[in-house]
Amino acid sequence: MKYCYNCNRVTVGDPLFCNFCGKSYNVKLCPRLHINPRTAEVCSQCGSRDLSVPQPKVPLRVRLLVVLASIVLGLGILYLVLLFVVLFLNQLFTRTDVLGDLVGIGIILALLLWMWALVPLWLRKMMHRLLRGKDKDRRL
Repeated sequence: MKYCYNCNRVTVGDPLFCNFCGKSYNVKLCPRLHINPRTAEVCSQCGSRDLSVPQPKVPLRVRLLVVLASIVLGLGILYLVLLFVVLFLNQLFTRTDVLGDLVGIGIILALLLWMWALVPLWLRKMMHRLLRGKDKDRRL
């Protein structure tokens, strides 16, 4: 699977092009599908000047930010879940009158886990919008 930073979609398999926007992944390809670097203006094998347009290059710091954010959020939610389980088991054996409150907290934690599974996509989209905004300003 490959993620396209141009249209924010995932293409299944090991494709050369995005199925949705048609951009190539980090390389330029000629009509005969010869692989060339992003900076190439002419195909190095057949000499064709008709090269594909690669997806926007994503800075390393943005990719690191996405990975770090998902790891930090995941570890934070894991800590909260473990703390909840310990508290729940402690209250289960000592007091039964607060179980309703703990079930409510459990539901909130389940919602946080669900939201955490979506965060990397949201973060990628936000970073993509920020990068596209800068590109539009440069063209003007």
